Amino acid sequence: MEKGYNCIDSGSAFCPCELASTLDCISCSHLRGEDSCDCNWNGVCILYEYYMNNMKSRGFRLIYEGLIVDKKEIEKDLFLIKISVEEDLIKELNSIGSYVFIKKFGENSYYNAPMSVLDVEKKFIYIVYYELGPKTKGINKGEKINIKGPYWNGIIGKNRLSDTKNSRILIYARGIGQSSIVIPIKKLAEKNQIFLFLDKGKTDSFYCLDFIDDLPITVKEINLFDPLDRNGLLNFIKEESIDIVISAAAEMAHREIKTILEELDSQISWFITNNNILCCGEGICGSCIRKINSGDRIKTCKTIVDPMNFY
Repeated sequence: MEKGYNCIDSGSAFCPCELASTLDCISCSHLRGEDSCDCNWNGVCILYEYYMNNMKSRGFRLIYEGLIVDKKEIEKDLFLIKISVEEDLIKELNSIGSYVFIKKFGENSYYNAPMSVLDVEKKFIYIVYYELGPKTKGINKGEKINIKGPYWNGIIGKNRLSDTKNSRILIYARGIGQSSIVIPIKKLAEKNQIFLFLDKGKTDSFYCLDFIDDLPITVKEINLFDPLDRNGLLNFIKEESIDIVISAAAEMAHREIKTILEELDSQISWFITNNNILCCGEGICGSCIRKINSGDRIKTCKTIVDPMNFY
């Protein structure tokens, strides 16, 4: 019986990972010490790859050295930074749901902070973040930083959004959630119709529009927690025959979007930004674990799963 989830790293350069060595593999039941196979075949046999690699993992993500070439204060405590980093990493980060861990150069690994990648250029990546605690304070223009990556499960859903085509997609983004939608919009707008609903939330800026103003998408402003706007969103999803909804926001907004989808009682696919606590990104530390409806506990840093299973 299929377990309903898989690993986003399966078949990548980072597979098999350390979880294979400890019999905790997300995708391969044999590498969890089980006798039967329920891997949801994705074109690669992880068990075979593990044996061909002399029963060893392929190791962890690399730590790159970056340079902050620009830092802009969007509003109080909200910053946009532009980072120069190796082009090989940039190519890997030009993907839906990409994120990294950053810290000031030379600091202890405890200072690693997970950050969504807002956008990429040939030699640069862009990140938006709130400067609130010890991990983010004091990151300044002209300074070196360490970047660990690439990671790809910044957006959680039952399959890979990158394979989507000929669909009508509604993206709801609130506040800092805008930092997760630029790359998805650029990728998905090539073969799909995009409707973007922006909610300021605690911010005063729709800063994401500076990166997507030349794309053929429909943009609307909304306040999800205003009853009229909420009902307007529900009716829009219904009347426009939306196939996919992406929620880029805090937990309370995810839950509100879920209630809307349940009211519609439709087959709309739902994707959400990954708001779980992320400390290692490798499925080892356990900080991101959530229990799903089946009773299984999944590592959300790298598990592909329908968010309806845990909301």
